[in-house]
Amino acid sequence: MKKVLMCLMVFASLSCTKTADLGNFNVETWKGDPNGCKGDRAQMIDQIFEVKPKLLGLYQKSIIKALGAPETEELYERSQTYYIYAIDPSEKCDGGPAEDPRMLRIRFTALGIANEVDIR
Repeated sequence: MKKVLMCLMVFASLSCTKTADLGNFNVETWKGDPNGCKGDRAQMIDQIFEVKPKLLGLYQKSIIKALGAPETEELYERSQTYYIYAIDPSEKCDGGPAEDPRMLRIRFTALGIANEVDIR
């Protein structure tokens, strides 16, 4: 009986996780340009603006599946977390950072749900 309940709980938690439906967003190009060093992410800026609303409500694991691991992660007050992805070349690139580089910042609640998506 305990095994059945455990299986049901695992199934319920997996089925409640919202998956990312990013439409025509080119995930391979995004993931293939870590830190924005190649400039591919900068060329995707229109696609990034289109996909922003679709990221809201997703769990951290879903974001990582969709966009890859963030380049930077910041902890904020009340157990909130920010995932930061470079759009323009960052300081980690060989040629150095772009002047005033844009970043995709995703804020998560303490429960790990994206509640703010911003490009700065």
